[in-house]
Amino acid sequence: MDIFIFVIALSILVLVHEFGHYFAAKITGVKVEEFGLGLPPRIFGKKIGETVWSLNWLPIGGFCRLYGEDGNKQGHRAFNNKNPWQKGLIVLGGVLMNLVLAVVIFSTVYTIMGVPKETDRVKIIGVAEGSPAEEAGLKEDDWIKKVGEVEVKKGSELTQEVEKYKGKSVILIVGNVGNGLDRSVPVGDRSVPDDSVGDRFVRVEVREKAPEGEGLMGIVISNTEMEKVAWWQFYKGIGAGFREAYFWGEIIFSGVAKMVGSLFAGDVPKDVSGPLGIFEATSSIRSNQGLLAVIHFFGIVSVNLAVVNILPFPALDGGRIIFVLYEIIFRKKANEKFEVAVNNLGMLILLTLLLLITVGDVGRLISR
Repeated sequence: MDIFIFVIALSILVLVHEFGHYFAAKITGVKVEEFGLGLPPRIFGKKIGETVWSLNWLPIGGFCRLYGEDGNKQGHRAFNNKNPWQKGLIVLGGVLMNLVLAVVIFSTVYTIMGVPKETDRVKIIGVAEGSPAEEAGLKEDDWIKKVGEVEVKKGSELTQEVEKYKGKSVILIVGNVGNGLDRSVPVGDRSVPDDSVGDRFVRVEVREKAPEGEGLMGIVISNTEMEKVAWWQFYKGIGAGFREAYFWGEIIFSGVAKMVGSLFAGDVPKDVSGPLGIFEATSSIRSNQGLLAVIHFFGIVSVNLAVVNILPFPALDGGRIIFVLYEIIFRKKANEKFEVAVNNLGMLILLTLLLLITVGDVGRLISR
């Protein structure tokens, strides 16, 4: 089931990206020679009109092969004979479609589940297995009202207060988001004040150092709750979808920038995942949070594809835009043989990086 969901979802993301190039090419009058899902060698292909539609053996991407993109082609249907603005539209078509898809996904999910609304309470949305929080009896949908004697209303405030108790225990005052009532008896030797009936006191051990991917107590927290909207208020879901796409775009762009900076500094990133890592995340999210959460996750992946593809690296859309900008600035085309050679080299480097990342994913799975 998980592998089926993963393959279908990833194929949709790739198809949407390549259709962005396809539609832009059609709008600008460029002939599309082949539209492929996966990378060659080809399994089969069928020519419909002037375009060959193919399915290929390597399920790690797709392509939209344009007449004249490798240079030295004649006629008004050739990519290399179009003006730079038309070339730019074609090159950026895939990135734009991935962003549109992300907005559609986020908008749909929020229209169904409700619109995120920021609150003044810190809600627990996940508890790590075997963590101090689980041992203390903290559960999802609890909210943390106080750390010791200090009231907390934001995640940053909770983190700041908990860090003061590293290597010690701390008493949390906890309520329940669902109904504001306690789901268990008070813990410890303290009585519950009359003005907070339904709250409970929970003693939690705070680790000196958190394991990778976990906090000091082993909880995931949030300040947002889902507010249901009427069907005719779907526009609120769309607005939330745009905000979510922007939010993840900022985070992913910042993360990619740091990763590139690390590479130039000689540090190899350890937390980069390829297809296997995405599959593992898909499986985990479906098991723990359900299908809507998986759909939301692939909205994030779609934003990620857009951000990565806009990087100014050969063979990526951002790398091709560099040559378009050169043509706009200097009012002449770049050397076509040089451009093709650079993009081919870039593709070779990208495939090598993908192979190395996949090997790393396999290594992490084996070591567990």
